[in-house]
Amino acid sequence: MIIPKQDVNYSLYLVTDSAMLPPGKTLYDQVKAGLENGVSLVQIREKNTDTKNFVEEGLQIKKLCHQFKVPLIINDRVDVAMAIDADGIHVGQDDMPVPMVRKLLGPDKILGWSVGFSHEVEQLAKWGPDMIDYIGIGTIFPTATKKNLKKAPMGPQGCSKIITALEDSGATWCKTVAIGGLHPDCIERVIYQCNASNGKRSLDGISLVSDIMASPDAATSTVILRKIIDGTQFKFVNFQLSPSNVTAADVKKVISQVKQTRPLVQHMTNKVHQNFGANVTLALGSSPIMSDVESEVRDLAQIPNASLLINTGSIAPVTTLTTAIKAYNEFKRPIVLDPVGYSATEIRLILNDTLLTYGQFICIKGNSSEILALSGLTSSKMKGVDATSTEAVTKELLALATQTVAYKYRTYVVCTGETDFIADGTLSGKLSLSTGTDDITAKDLPCYLVENGPIPIMGDITASGCSLGSTIASLLGGLNEDGIAIDAIVGAVQLYKSAGKLASTRARGSGSFHVELIDALYQLFNENKPEEWTAKVRRL
Repeated sequence: MIIPKQDVNYSLYLVTDSAMLPPGKTLYDQVKAGLENGVSLVQIREKNTDTKNFVEEGLQIKKLCHQFKVPLIINDRVDVAMAIDADGIHVGQDDMPVPMVRKLLGPDKILGWSVGFSHEVEQLAKWGPDMIDYIGIGTIFPTATKKNLKKAPMGPQGCSKIITALEDSGATWCKTVAIGGLHPDCIERVIYQCNASNGKRSLDGISLVSDIMASPDAATSTVILRKIIDGTQFKFVNFQLSPSNVTAADVKKVISQVKQTRPLVQHMTNKVHQNFGANVTLALGSSPIMSDVESEVRDLAQIPNASLLINTGSIAPVTTLTTAIKAYNEFKRPIVLDPVGYSATEIRLILNDTLLTYGQFICIKGNSSEILALSGLTSSKMKGVDATSTEAVTKELLALATQTVAYKYRTYVVCTGETDFIADGTLSGKLSLSTGTDDITAKDLPCYLVENGPIPIMGDITASGCSLGSTIASLLGGLNEDGIAIDAIVGAVQLYKSAGKLASTRARGSGSFHVELIDALYQLFNENKPEEWTAKVRRL
């Protein structure tokens, strides 16, 4: 059987590993179960099998694959691939040089290459379309199948850089599969977040090992994987990601829902913010819990209308935070991330990047320095947690930075300052292989401005920015199934800014401003008349 290279389906790419087989199962059994239920490409990777057995095994699996019109790829072993006339071969950076492999294989066989850096993409682009047919991008997450990794797992954002490099280098013919630590609990997020920055392409497939090879029921496991990969919507929260004009009536509806549901807001936050954040949350008809106890996060995540605010102002144990993220993602409850001092120190940079790689957030909130640093649009390095920069920062730059971060992490982003910017990068949860984002780029994303003039005293109290995170988490947590996320986020920013202006007219100094701000939030929330709030919203 000859399978034209242009017709290869990379969507569910199974890599074998005989060391993972469950008791009573053979490699043939697992591959057959996978093929019967939607595996679209098979690679035999057997590092510890002698040549004779590898050839015998390869011939059996090749015959099986061809019954399902699925290509068979051999890992590393060019001799075995040629001996059994396999459909292609996959090589790594330390294997036989790619031009030599292509010369031995001829032009019609599939040739894949493991890639982890942009300069490797530049090399394959120089070789041209007759050399590499697809690349395996990774590793995405830590994995037990790869020992002694030569680089840290790259996460979805690193994968997106590689896909973007393909576009920038003009290597548009080259297909892509992600590999490394991919399982049902993260595959949707990887497909959702891994896109070229020009919006023209996304991943072409997911490559995995253990979820089929180690499964006692490989057939059912493959069905689950196939359903995820064929999905068109990533519904990572149990309310709506729909676009909205965000009118006063929309915000009024959100506050009414919060009053009815009285959400629980779990705060994993810095100690300076805890007391003030708790009182802000209570003023907004919500129930705060200040807990960073790892053993209880799963129970809290299952509470109806629970939400999670992670504020990295204090350096918390990574395992505690990632356990919480996993639990809230599993139960489709909203997580708001405030990456305090994002790149102020090396340890903060590592912590924040780890969290951003690990989970799907409904909202990222930060000041201008934090959002600019996250976007990568400026060269300035943060000096601390306050919003400062040595570069000229315009509204246009801040808007684009907010849109860029929203696009990069497929989330809503709030950039705070005298003018607050809010961008919607969710694309309504659209999920698809290969097609990208229909050419939508960061600058095309919806972006809202919330303005209420200067409120200088806001900068004279502790935790004022942090407590906007509490406000956003409260309104998001209170949404019903028909609630719309952007209405809650824009409404939260408008409410907080209006309360800040009102409190500034009543306060005699920074001490009384704390109290007046809580009182103003309580008053505006309970009156629920957003049409009268002083902060105004407009869309770019």
